[in-house]
Amino acid sequence: MRSPYLVGVFLAAGNSKRMGQNKLALPLKEETIGSLSLKTALLSRLDHVLVVERTKHASLEWIGSPYQAPPFQKRWSLHVCPDAEKGQGHSISSGVRKAESMGADGVVILLADQPFLTVDHLNALVALAPESFAVSSFLGAFTPPIYFSSACFPYIKGLKGDEGARRLLKSGKLGAGAVLEAKGSGELEDIDTPEEYDMVRRVMA
Repeated sequence: MRSPYLVGVFLAAGNSKRMGQNKLALPLKEETIGSLSLKTALLSRLDHVLVVERTKHASLEWIGSPYQAPPFQKRWSLHVCPDAEKGQGHSISSGVRKAESMGADGVVILLADQPFLTVDHLNALVALAPESFAVSSFLGAFTPPIYFSSACFPYIKGLKGDEGARRLLKSGKLGAGAVLEAKGSGELEDIDTPEEYDMVRRVMA
């Protein structure tokens, strides 16, 4: 029996409105917020990572040169979502459609602004692949990364506007799933505002 083919749908097409500039390109730990998040996905047990962006060249602002060369360059590919400006739901739907066309048995929805997510947590989520879905959580709050089996694809492909994947979990349409509790609150935090970015830089200084 073959192992399921799992694709990461890495959401990098946001407009960083609350940050006021492209937050994925902001420096952090001698890299960028976006490249640190991507590195975790590339080092995980995911079979491939789809970087969902607004335009063909947008990722050049934040993906560092190490990830555009061997051994990483074959681990990911760029997927442009033409409707990304209409909301995250369109990026998720578009990414899942592309993953489905690649023969994916399941996807993991990832945020490009979660630089503290660990490979261990992501691998533990991947290990839950036989489930219908598996969602990350801290103290009862659900958040990406989220695994969805191919049985969930018809529902995910219907997302529009600012609808996120978490809405589907609350709908009850996806059946039984699993919850993976994070070891600490910081691991699942994303960075949205200048204040959050400044705080992270001070902590890591």
